[in-house]
Amino acid sequence: MKYLLNFKNVLGISLAALALVSCEPNEDHLNSNQLNPANATATITPADLEGEWILSAMETDTVVDLNDDGVFNSNILLETNCFQDMGVNFLKNGDMITTNSKLDFKAGNNDDEFACLSGRTDSGNWDVENLNNEERLVITMTIDGTTRTHSRVLQRTANTFAFDISKFESEQYYGNPDGTDAEDVRVLSLEYTRVN
Repeated sequence: MKYLLNFKNVLGISLAALALVSCEPNEDHLNSNQLNPANATATITPADLEGEWILSAMETDTVVDLNDDGVFNSNILLETNCFQDMGVNFLKNGDMITTNSKLDFKAGNNDDEFACLSGRTDSGNWDVENLNNEERLVITMTIDGTTRTHSRVLQRTANTFAFDISKFESEQYYGNPDGTDAEDVRVLSLEYTRVN
């Protein structure tokens, strides 16, 4: 209970596969003259996302203290190194590979500690589309025998892309926090930063 009591509403997630499916715009291909609301248009191309990306932020709706240091953060990455290897590689041929992690809130002898479950990889296909003046990432993946296709609005900068996570998606990667202080925490968004 030591850890669970220190983070009211902490989350456990493996938000790579399904989470990536809910991405938001990246503006690295736009010059400064194009970055105003009057002329903002959706112009993403596959070349804008091709390459390797690592998870750089995982924002929650509640601040947490997973590492028991007395400092609470809404960015889970500042509280645990569980997600340090989480990322995605968008290949030129339309294939993709993700590395995922997940927090398990029912670890330990008394099911009152959290543990990191990492190292899972998933693969699928990806593409981008410009729809209704929105840049979107479209991902198709098969996880646990179920194939899903998702199209999500991207938020981009020169070296990052971010996306909101739905409540349903956040719950898919929680582990099992029911009955703990973490059961009400929800991941709101993920941000990825370009590696190469």
